[in-house]
Amino acid sequence: MLGIVQKSWSDFFSFKMLVLNFFPIIISLFIFYFLLFYFNNEIFSYLMHFLPNSWQDFYAGQNIFSRIVGMFTTFFLYALLIFFILILSLIANVFLSIFYTPLVVSYLHKKYYSDVILDSFGGFGRSIGFFGKSLMWFVFFMIIFIPFYFIPFVGFLIVLLPHFFFFKNTLLFDASSYIFTHSQYQDFLRQHKGKNLQITSIAYIFSLIPIFNFFATLLQIIIISRYLLESKSSFDSKLKMTR
Repeated sequence: MLGIVQKSWSDFFSFKMLVLNFFPIIISLFIFYFLLFYFNNEIFSYLMHFLPNSWQDFYAGQNIFSRIVGMFTTFFLYALLIFFILILSLIANVFLSIFYTPLVVSYLHKKYYSDVILDSFGGFGRSIGFFGKSLMWFVFFMIIFIPFYFIPFVGFLIVLLPHFFFFKNTLLFDASSYIFTHSQYQDFLRQHKGKNLQITSIAYIFSLIPIFNFFATLLQIIIISRYLLESKSSFDSKLKMTR
């Protein structure tokens, strides 16, 4: 797995991949800036309604203790606000990756895996449909977990859990749809649950690195695509041996 990451890192800094990454970065930074600087007061006020009444009373108080609690509350809410906006930017990156994943798969295939026979069961329409379903599940669990968001530190970890599975399922489906047949994809998910979880967990770590996470989606696509192409290569070799 670490070998896949190391090789993918080299590809990430190739000229073609750097050019490919430019447009998604601009879009992601625009979304982050727009939400943070134009709607931060509205979102901040909305989050305040979810705080316990005692926190809100302290926030509105005028004594020294209330001001200290108010400062802590403000810091916590703004940290939560930035975290949520960052998650939204990462979701936007995943959506944009739908349109350049086939280019990444084609690049890796031509450069390293030309002997692998590429199958396909997807396309932009199917990938967008799967993205939409995954996003609905993500939003559903985000709503269920609302009471936990206001537990300091624990809330951030709770948010990451549904986002990770959204990331994992969407990127695996998107890249696999240009490499496997649908039946091969279903078999691959069943037979490699542990490895799939491992490689997507490693790739997801790059989403947690401040600033770099705006650039990381392409690297994550490269890592997952390379992993899938190597798996397809192994699958084709076994198939030839049985013939």
